[in-house]
This record gives sequence, structure tokens and C-alpha cells, in this order.
Amino acid sequence: MITLSSIFLLGISLLVFVLNQYIQNKHSEYTETLLLLQKESDSAQYYKMLLSQYDNQSILIHDIKKHLQSIDLLNDQHDHEKISVYIKQLLLSSDLKDAAKLCDNALLNAILGRYKKQCLSLHISFLTDIRSGTVDFMADNDITSLFCNLLDNAVEACWGIPEAFIEMTVQKREHTPFTVITMVNSCRNDPFSRHVRAGLGLMPASKSDGQRHGFGLKSIRKTVGKYHGDMQMYYSNETATFHSIITLIKKE
Repeated sequence: MITLSSIFLLGISLLVFVLNQYIQNKHSEYTETLLLLQKESDSAQYYKMLLSQYDNQSILIHDIKKHLQSIDLLNDQHDHEKISVYIKQLLLSSDLKDAAKLCDNALLNAILGRYKKQCLSLHISFLTDIRSGTVDFMADNDITSLFCNLLDNAVEACWGIPEAFIEMTVQKREHTPFTVITMVNSCRNDPFSRHVRAGLGLMPASKSDGQRHGFGLKSIRKTVGKYHGDMQMYYSNETATFHSIITLIKKE
């Protein structure tokens, strides 16, 4: 009886331990999901703010004739001091900052513009070829999640590499519902030589914060799955480059 009771209690203890571990894992996954959703929401809000800035820029350009007329009036009054102040206010306006036109999708253009500036500061060559109308079927939050996470990984891989580059193309296969995203970037080491995340076929984390990097990979995979797509990633030892090929399907 004592022996059976001890075994029974041991079994209950093991069961409680297993349940506790299961609950902790589920809680951790739930927390990760919330953080991922929050990150995607924050990114979407940021790019909406950029779009608003571009709208303000368009308004200012539209009104530039009126500003010139005002300056002309001040010139007729020989009020050179006010003319100088007026011109400086226009030049310092955030609405006059250059906005690169990299594609015809306003949100994706804002995203690419941000990474182009980041790459310029890091001496990374950034080349894009985004064909017209290729991502218009995607929701704004999905565009943000997919392209931001892809480019975050690429910029990190290029960090500190002389003559590093990132090349991205987005095109649609004619007479098909397929949109193909191809990205090639410099990468010093083969990420697959260290370890490959089981079942993902994705580049493993090289950041000090591997958990955050994992969020990005999960977000990419989730977005690709949402559009019934396919994803392939591989490393070329000959050229020291990392390749990402993503196919998305536009539902009619």
C-alpha cells in the first residue's frame, strides 16, 4: 500500500510538472504572438505617418506658386529681412524633404524609402525593381510585415561587409495569379552551416536577441501562408550572398 501510494504520488507529481511546463510554454507562445502583433501594428502606424508626410509635401508643392507670389509682394515692399525669413521657413519645412519614388504602391514606397536611407548611411548598395501593381492585392499590414522583416534581416547580414548590397525585385508572372519576390543580399557566412530551424527552412538567428529575430521569421512565414505562397532561402558560397525567393498567390 505504501509503495503503491508512493508511485501514485510520484505519478501525480510528474503529471503536475508536465502540465505546468505545458502551460508555461503556451503562455510564452501567447506572449510572443502579442508582441509580434504589437510590432506589426506599430510598424503599420509608422508608415501611415510617412504617407501623411508625403501628402503634406504634395500640398506644399501645389501651393508653391502662392508662396512665390507672397515673396514677390515682399520684394515690391523691399522688405528683404522678411523675404529671408520666409525662404528659410520654406527650406527648413519637413514637407520639402526628398521622397524617393521606388514603386507605385504608396505604402511599399515609404518602406523602401526608409531602408534606402538606412542603407545609404551604412554604405550598403540598395537596388530595387518593383513592377507596377504587383502588391496591390496585399493588405497594408501584410506589406509592412513581409517587407520590413525581409529587409531587416538583409541589412543585418550586410552589416560591416565592404561593398555590401541588397537587390530586390517584385514582379508578376504573366497570365498567372503569382507574384514573385526575389531578394539577394551580401552575407559574410553561410547561416545554414550553423544550424537550421527545424521545419522552417529559414535563416537562423544571428542577433544577440534570437527571440526577436525569431518573431520576424515567424511573421514572414505567417504572411506567406496567408497568401498560400511558397518560400525558399539558400546561401551561395561562390558569391557570398543570401537568396530569398517568395511566391504569393493573388486570389481572384
